Amino acid sequence: MTKTKQQIIDDGAAAKRLLDDTDLVRFLDEIEEDCWSEFKTTGTSDREAREGIYLKLRGVQAVGQKLRAMKDNAAIAKLGK
Repeated sequence: MTKTKQQIIDDGAAAKRLLDDTDLVRFLDEIEEDCWSEFKTTGTSDREAREGIYLKLRGVQAVGQKLRAMKDNAAIAKLGK
């Protein structure tokens, strides 16, 4: 799906609002901390558990990366007006 310039700007504004939400940021940080705590309790041979934890961690990080990219894309779109 191709977005219009206005949709990109609107998505960026929504992403900025979420990134500025201290509760959301705190929740994402807590999930990351939980992942690392879980990881530390796994055995070195517990590959399946470690992979699951890694995937959860990457998912949380992907949310943050996507929101930052949307915010940045909006800033670029605004410059191109």
